[in-house]
Amino acid sequence: MKSIRVAIAGAGNCAWSFAQFTAQAQADPDTRLPGLMCHTLGGYRLADVTIVAAFDVDEAKVGLPLAEAFTAPAVSATRFTPLGADRDAPVLPAPLFDGLDGPLGAVVRTAPAVADATPEDVAKALVEHEVDVLVIALPTGASQAIRMFARAALTAGTAVVNCTPEELARDEAVARGFADAGVVLLGDDLRSHLGATCLHAALIELLLSRGLELESTYQLNVGGNTDFLNLADTARSASKFTSKSNALRAAGMTDVDGVAGPSGFIGHLGDTKLCFANVTASSVLGSEVRIDIKLTVEDSPNAAGVIANAVRAAKTAGDRGLSGAVDAPSPLLFKSPPRGLPESQARAAFLDFAS
Repeated sequence: MKSIRVAIAGAGNCAWSFAQFTAQAQADPDTRLPGLMCHTLGGYRLADVTIVAAFDVDEAKVGLPLAEAFTAPAVSATRFTPLGADRDAPVLPAPLFDGLDGPLGAVVRTAPAVADATPEDVAKALVEHEVDVLVIALPTGASQAIRMFARAALTAGTAVVNCTPEELARDEAVARGFADAGVVLLGDDLRSHLGATCLHAALIELLLSRGLELESTYQLNVGGNTDFLNLADTARSASKFTSKSNALRAAGMTDVDGVAGPSGFIGHLGDTKLCFANVTASSVLGSEVRIDIKLTVEDSPNAAGVIANAVRAAKTAGDRGLSGAVDAPSPLLFKSPPRGLPESQARAAFLDFAS
């Protein structure tokens, strides 16, 4: 039976939701789960995915099995189902670098073992646990730590799914290094399954498809999990604004007044994310069309379905002899891939790749 062995860098909210989604699939492999676009992708079901290790720096997680690590105070995503085969996967210490710079440093205490952890330890662990795909889900803005994990994966020959806005797949030098080594790299900045960017991009594409001219647009996002706490620091959130702008430009937003990005941390929202978006366009005889929307989602499960597709796409790409930044599945899975596409074209390219 084919399987995919996954490690996660960053045992936080998105990792917790993804682990639960995987457990749900493992419990009933043949059931088609809501929110999973492809039951089978490249011959792999989600039930064929196993999380074999995670990396973190939080003293409430490091050294614990995965199921216990997800009870840490910093994890606010809803607990829907217990973990199955993955519950005892170890949470290993990772080098800190800039992982807790900014507001996160005030709410997360570093595990003592982190002081002795090295990039070589990460690469060695990936080899020892026979990891096929490393999912990088570190805090936005942790540039040094994110790139360290990418280098460690490259050393180990492990495919990478970059869920962060840090430019790895878009960085020509990084992508070339993965291509030369015969290793797959997917990224950058994971899209939510049905989130703010997905909805915003679809609206822009719809208006343009009807011949309207886009005049202005905005997208404001607030939430209460540690991701939004981290993004409250403008030094950490800059890459997120760039990534979202890349996604909207791929949808057709050109020289208009537009802004999109995180706009505030509201602690009592927990893992709930609110998006407020506006699109204004001119239509027949210069008449105005204005769309105002509010989207409410639980943030972390919204990422889990996309990670489920991304890890299977990464393994499938490797099976097919592809390497480096792989174009076909990326525009649907990421906000800021090397080559963006409008939503409808991205979906068609992904489904063609998945079949």
